[in-house]
Amino acid sequence: MIYYIFKEQIFTIFLSIAHLSAVTFPDKVHDYVGGTKEDFQIYELNKKKSLVYEPKNKSIDRNFIVFLQDAKYHYNLKYSDELSNKDIVIKAAKKCSLFSLIKETASYKLFECHKSIFFVNKRKSKVKVNEEVVEEKKFLSKGPPIFLNGELIYYRGRAI
Repeated sequence: MIYYIFKEQIFTIFLSIAHLSAVTFPDKVHDYVGGTKEDFQIYELNKKKSLVYEPKNKSIDRNFIVFLQDAKYHYNLKYSDELSNKDIVIKAAKKCSLFSLIKETASYKLFECHKSIFFVNKRKSKVKVNEEVVEEKKFLSKGPPIFLNGELIYYRGRAI
């Protein structure tokens, strides 16, 4: 699955003991930090462009940072058999002006672009979308799960 990521945004990757999970970055990984040896084993592959996670327990809930030469990615690693991905390719997200509505509720509108998601808050108060507070509207990374105030609203390319 392709994850289009805005570099300033934090996203979530779900792991499962049932399979390895590979995350491939646009450039060589220079360094990374997060988790412990009790959480997972990490393999560097694909000329150091991919990190493969082999979970060791089901209580994984860690922050992780990957450093490339000209970028860094912050994400959360969590355990979930239901939401886990086997292969993730990280690409750069882009804001766009041509998007289509994929879901509307009394609380929000969710629009899809080719390389991003556009979220519009219909509430009169701020909401928490993934790790960010959104007052009115925000472009979001496309691909990773999107949580609104802790509730999953977008997963594997579809609004829920």
